[in-house]
Amino acid sequence: MRFALISNVLPPSETAHAAIIQRLLRDLDPESYCLLSSRDYTSGDAPDYSERLPGRYYYLPPPYQIQRGHRFGLKDLRERANLVLGVLVRARHIARILRRERCDRVVVCTGGNEIFDFPGGYLAARMVGARFYAYLLDQYSHMVKFVLGDTFLQRFEPLVMRGAHAVIVPNEFMQKEVEQRYGVRAAIVRNTCDVSAYEGAEHAGSGEEGGGRVVYTGAVGPLQADALANLLAAFDSLGRDGVRLHLYTPQPRSALEGQGVGGGRVVLHEHEPVSAMPEVQGHADVLMLPLAFRSPYPDIIRTAAPGKIGEYLSARRPILVHAPADSFVSWYFRTYECGLVVDKDDPAELARALERLLTDSALRERLVANAWGRARDDFDLPHARARFETLLGVGMRGGG
Repeated sequence: MRFALISNVLPPSETAHAAIIQRLLRDLDPESYCLLSSRDYTSGDAPDYSERLPGRYYYLPPPYQIQRGHRFGLKDLRERANLVLGVLVRARHIARILRRERCDRVVVCTGGNEIFDFPGGYLAARMVGARFYAYLLDQYSHMVKFVLGDTFLQRFEPLVMRGAHAVIVPNEFMQKEVEQRYGVRAAIVRNTCDVSAYEGAEHAGSGEEGGGRVVYTGAVGPLQADALANLLAAFDSLGRDGVRLHLYTPQPRSALEGQGVGGGRVVLHEHEPVSAMPEVQGHADVLMLPLAFRSPYPDIIRTAAPGKIGEYLSARRPILVHAPADSFVSWYFRTYECGLVVDKDDPAELARALERLLTDSALRERLVANAWGRARDDFDLPHARARFETLLGVGMRGGG
């Protein structure tokens, strides 16, 4: 028997979620699992950000949608019917694959713009008598609101959460929220990092005069943009002409500028694969970890656990966290003193913190030592993989 893992993004896509999945599954027997996604990975034509997994990939095409009815004042009813239809069609499609692959466990990873997988995967598991595991890389109700606004689809979440064999979350804040909302005790599996890949890498910073290479790796969107704009405003008050924000991101410059992240202080680089991150991050003078203060999605910000956290901690470079005070990110870095936290929406305070990181060698050494300890204790791949495999009852040889 085997398990099916369903996710909007899969390796080798250019997202942190895809990289997390790749790390967790890469040493499993490929006959012990299959992979399902509403993105088509079956052709092999995908960005090579993280290595493709050897297991079988299946494509879940868009479900049929009703097109008629808008001329009779029935648009809202049609849209609701299409959402229900989409869930049911997706469930039947998943169930067919589960029977073909003889899967007795179903793992649905939330995240991205896919809204049918979570309830559809749960219904499919019930249809074939498989165990269902909810893996909340992002909380489903938060993501539905992000994609559609308030909708009745959010009501699926309590049913699915309480009916799951196990719920997996990446941090304590999401664990607490799941328990408070649904009375379900979730298991924490950190968004893991292959710490061993950083052990032999160089961690000496840029070597540039004035120590001005501030690095951010990853996507830039509404959940990061205003914090990065604050950083650029902070640069102006530093009195350091050489300080630059180096972005390694898939977004083009025009999209960045549209979010207020542009200008002569921004150096845009190609989005690099996971294998390049130890070198890219190890040559930073400061690693920037931003979360937005003025986002319309404060619930997502509060429980977010960016996939790059483990990488940043492993890079052994000083980390500057700019995120709201009530977020998991600010809590974690403040609690373990593994980064310098600025939790106010204030470019002046951010500038003072950055100046401290650039000039105070004792502070940098202390933060870096603490960060390296947290990387090994909390984010190292063997810990997360063992926890994941124990929850599912699988092993590196595909045991069940």
